[in-house]
Amino acid sequence: MRVLITGAGGFVGRHLIPELLAHGDDVVTFDAQPAPRPHGAVRHFAGDIRDPVALRRAIDDSRPDACVHLAALSFVPAGWTDPALMFEVNAIGAVNLLEAFRRSESPVRILVVSSAEVYGHAPRERPVREDDPMSPANIYAVTKASADAAALLLSKKHGLQAMVARPCNHIGPGQRGEFVVPSFARQFAEMARGGAKRVLRAGNLDSGRNFVDVRDVVRAYRLLLQKGRPGQAYNIGSGRETLIREVFERLAAVSGVRPGVEPDPARFRPEDHHPTLDIGRIKADTGWAPELSLDQTLRDVFEEAAANINPDVAFEK
Repeated sequence: MRVLITGAGGFVGRHLIPELLAHGDDVVTFDAQPAPRPHGAVRHFAGDIRDPVALRRAIDDSRPDACVHLAALSFVPAGWTDPALMFEVNAIGAVNLLEAFRRSESPVRILVVSSAEVYGHAPRERPVREDDPMSPANIYAVTKASADAAALLLSKKHGLQAMVARPCNHIGPGQRGEFVVPSFARQFAEMARGGAKRVLRAGNLDSGRNFVDVRDVVRAYRLLLQKGRPGQAYNIGSGRETLIREVFERLAAVSGVRPGVEPDPARFRPEDHHPTLDIGRIKADTGWAPELSLDQTLRDVFEEAAANINPDVAFEK
């Protein structure tokens, strides 16, 4: 199967490419950034998801059998800074892609990656199912809900073979440093090296997240391309909420460092608990379930952070 990946140069794309190649798929990438690190079987198209002409050119030239749409702005606070840009990339970009495939008249399996953020943060009496109403609580979630709904509606209207994935917070090696887990891991690694002040800057440690390893997520995407049902949405999650305080405690154990905590107003979210996802549908249709433990993921992220510390950098003491 030849798979087109939009946004392939990002965190998830860099894990999805080798996952697909390892299972015999051909990979074509589309990204505004230069081609991801070299993979022998990968063909790259440079282009912006907001450019319908560039998208149609990439689709017409590569003739994919399937597509995973990853291209998006994913840092939630950025939505409040420039909401128009986030709508252009996340919502209009997804519509551009779907329209490009509609005009190509090719029977392509399309996986549009949405987010569990579309469900909002209100407490739930049970795990959230795909048919529960969306209740986005931030601009990022609104843009993802728009792309999500458009994918399912256009799939039904035009007979596209489109599906939607709604993953929870995925973490793992290679994630950008502004996100909570790599930020903590870097700070712990600096303190473990012995040069940094033993104080961790953090937001609300009692905030909750549903974390799943990115390597489990890309396996889910591969299985959905093979076995998912067009017109359906699929939750992808760990099945449990983890407090940020637990991440702190586990990284402290991995690093052997027990720092104090300094509140960072820029990171503080007063009420921020994410509902647990019901993953029964993806289990039933594909057999997928998460395999990597939170401890393993945090260990891998910490080891990556420790390996990337510049020995010449002087830290505040």
